[in-house]
Amino acid sequence: MVRRDLGGGEDFGQSPLVGPVPTLSPVLETLAVLRTELLRTLRNARVLVLLLLFGTSTALIGLVVGLITRGLDSQDPQAAAAATAGILGFLVGGDGAAFQRLSELPLLVPLVFRATLFFLPLFIALMGYDQLSAEVATGSVRYLAVRARRGSILAGKFLAQAVVMGVLLALVLAGLFVAGAGLKQGLDPVAYAAAAGRFWVGGSALAFSYLALTALSSAMTSGPGSSLLLNVGALFVFWLLDAIGGRAALMHEMGAPGSWTEALRWLSPSAYASGVLGSSSALLTSAAAYGTFGAVFLAAAWAVFRVRDL
Repeated sequence: MVRRDLGGGEDFGQSPLVGPVPTLSPVLETLAVLRTELLRTLRNARVLVLLLLFGTSTALIGLVVGLITRGLDSQDPQAAAAATAGILGFLVGGDGAAFQRLSELPLLVPLVFRATLFFLPLFIALMGYDQLSAEVATGSVRYLAVRARRGSILAGKFLAQAVVMGVLLALVLAGLFVAGAGLKQGLDPVAYAAAAGRFWVGGSALAFSYLALTALSSAMTSGPGSSLLLNVGALFVFWLLDAIGGRAALMHEMGAPGSWTEALRWLSPSAYASGVLGSSSALLTSAAAYGTFGAVFLAAAWAVFRVRDL
């Protein structure tokens, strides 16, 4: 056995503190951590509870939206069409291509999906807040840190959370699109399935940034409770920035003088959620923004975790 002092932590280019030399490559270490974390996560009842909670909340939102859309259908066709156009215009703004594409779907689908995106960060926080902090609190991470690089540990746990979240999102979207299929006649099955895939890609891009934020919160704290508080606090700050900037932008559009607070919303991942329902260019812009946020959060998580005294 070989012991070496690496000074305050490890990275992807260095071997673990204790272990045979040469060690596994970072990729193999990450895959090993990913497999172990996936098995542990799937055996945890929390995943089933979150799936039920996620699905139930989506169904409740769908029920409320369904009652609203049913009320629209009972109105005069012209009034219903005008109301539908107003709702879609609120979702996508002046994006004509997105408006045309969403108008081909049952109104229930984009409305419920947009509401789901608002609550998705909180579900992500509840799912992964203890991915690192729980093991730091119990001290079990020390036994893992002598067998794998800290960067591999972080990457493996993050990827496990991403895989589980991707599956949960796919299941909820499948239920939403199946429920919406009976609400509108003449749907093209291929285009309908493509819309579901597009929504999944956009939702996954949004989830990536918040999964990285959860990993950062867990890497910075020494207990699950403090990790959850930090994560929810960060979500509140981001939502507040989006609300302040969005209100300033709305007042500016209504004729009020411009304000520097308009730019605050672009510091929040929430501000880019509208692009998920937008045109291809808007979706790519939002995906790039979420990728940037996620990369920054992950880099910060790695920088914190690699120098922590475990």
